[in-house]
Amino acid sequence: MLIVRSLSTEPAFNLAAEEYLFRNFSDDVFFLYINSPAVVVGKHQNAMAEINPWFVNENKVQVIRRLSGGGAVYHDLGNLNFSFHQTVADTAMVSFKKFNQPIVEVLAQMGIDAEIGKRNDIFVDGYKVSGHAEHVFRNRVMSHGTLLFNADRKSLSLAIKNPSFENFKGKAIQSVRSKVANIVDFLQVPVSIDQFISKIESHMFGTVINSKKYSFTENDVREIENLSAEKYSTWNWNFGYSPNYRFEKSTSTKFGKVDVVLSVEKGIIVDCSILLNGVQTYETITIQQLLLQCPYNIEQISVKYLKLEDKIFELEVFLSCIF
Repeated sequence: MLIVRSLSTEPAFNLAAEEYLFRNFSDDVFFLYINSPAVVVGKHQNAMAEINPWFVNENKVQVIRRLSGGGAVYHDLGNLNFSFHQTVADTAMVSFKKFNQPIVEVLAQMGIDAEIGKRNDIFVDGYKVSGHAEHVFRNRVMSHGTLLFNADRKSLSLAIKNPSFENFKGKAIQSVRSKVANIVDFLQVPVSIDQFISKIESHMFGTVINSKKYSFTENDVREIENLSAEKYSTWNWNFGYSPNYRFEKSTSTKFGKVDVVLSVEKGIIVDCSILLNGVQTYETITIQQLLLQCPYNIEQISVKYLKLEDKIFELEVFLSCIF
């Protein structure tokens, strides 16, 4: 098994590295990485429905879509991410629970009694400390997860909860919320995240035969950076890959009731209806024309809206109606 640790904290690079290792290596791989603040959504999720767009924009939290399914998770410098990659004879016979067992064993060494749940998440005293997702391609399997070591739980709760979640209609996979806790909350003896990483690496070296450390070559880094630029840093992947959806919302403003219906395909608004007190006005028709073919994104819509000459709503009121 190759033990690989990323020296980067750039989310797009690390998720690209994960895919690169998965698709280009035949060896078994154990990969560790830490990301700067980001919301990582599952492959089949509606990214906009899973994030709080106000918090994400204001705090410059990146939104990245990963290769695997499952729900949205929050990453920051207090969160450790791990993934196992393995080539198998029959993917149907793989038990993904086994991949999380080494993590449970390390936690036990640290005096923490953890258990693996039904969806292969890891729990301590009923609190989730590790989410899990998986991906299969031909005879290659990947099992990966988060480890909430000392994450900012306030930012976590704010970043991955859209206040307008119920207004999104579609077939996207929805996240299942759980009570979460940090691993440091259960430690009797303080441990830094670097020490935690060292304990995990030592355990893997000590229990997996023929394990060896692997560092990315210059060619690896070049290929990963290309994948990051072409896929994981793009709107088309992170938002445009979302299943088609409708956004329906009614908002009371000082001008009256505003009813909004947006149809979004590949992250782009393809149809919209805006009514003010039940009717269309010159201003609402102008706004509809502005929104058509625009990415469903606060920053880009704000720029276009501010250029309008005839605006009935202040920008903040307008955005509160359509997000």
